[in-house]
Amino acid sequence: MKRLLVAVAVIALASGGWALAQSKPSGAAALGDAEAGAADPKTAPAPTAPAPMKPVAPAAAPAPAEPAPPKPAAPAAASPATAPAAGASATATPAPISKADAFRQAQARVRTERLLATGKPKLEFTDAPLKSVLDYLAEIGNFSIVYDKALEETGIDLAAIPVSITASGLSYENAIRLLLPRECGYRIEAGYVLVTTLDKSWIPLRTVSYSILVAIAEIPDFSGQAPRFEIEYLGQGKQPGPGGSAGTGLFGAQPQKEVAPPATPDRIIELIKKFVRNSNDRRIAPWDDEGGPASIEYLSGRLIITQTDFGHRAVAHFLAMIE
Repeated sequence: MKRLLVAVAVIALASGGWALAQSKPSGAAALGDAEAGAADPKTAPAPTAPAPMKPVAPAAAPAPAEPAPPKPAAPAAASPATAPAAGASATATPAPISKADAFRQAQARVRTERLLATGKPKLEFTDAPLKSVLDYLAEIGNFSIVYDKALEETGIDLAAIPVSITASGLSYENAIRLLLPRECGYRIEAGYVLVTTLDKSWIPLRTVSYSILVAIAEIPDFSGQAPRFEIEYLGQGKQPGPGGSAGTGLFGAQPQKEVAPPATPDRIIELIKKFVRNSNDRRIAPWDDEGGPASIEYLSGRLIITQTDFGHRAVAHFLAMIE
């Protein structure tokens, strides 16, 4: 009986193990399901086929942006060589220019200077407005006159200044210098004459370097050292001592010549400021020791001078005289 019960138990155990093996998935899928706690694969719903993808309509191309309205072009700058109309008012505001424009401007200025240096207008006016007389000179001389706004700002009204003059044989430039009052000045530009206040007529100043090595060179003094040959001793084969025999020469006693002190840079600067000065000509700017904008500096045998164009001409003329 016992053997029968044992056999039945063994058969039951064997059939239970086989059923357990059939119900358990195998391989990595069973391990993954066990670890993830998934349900029995027999009860899992069957996988469904993926739905067909609907064609996606292409995105519409962005509409082209409307072009921005063009910016207005900046006004072109006036050519520096263009002369303003006669009788116009202007305030000089120089702008950077190219070398070619600077060359053309210099040529136009030279032509204007030559034109003003010629001509001999006949002037006969009695209590005429100064501005009318200047405009008359510009008309017959075929050049332009520009009146700076600085005249109005300083209270100078050229139309209210009466002029009485009778002259002939003057150049146009000398006539302008004679007519303008002391508080006014002028500057020759490229193609026109700018009438302005006296202090603004000196601007812009120009700096030039001048060599004075020849002027300050010292000449050796050979007095008393070089031999002297005098006629009265040549026939006798004698040579006089220094100063001749007892200080006498062929015509008796000879006075000693005074030797001028050597020129020094300070002395040359002093002479330039003495002869090249504003009190002699309004076109020359006053020196800095007089409260003006002009200056002189000495550096290594050269004078560095800042002056007006006419002032530089006067300095060059003076240095040519002393060398």
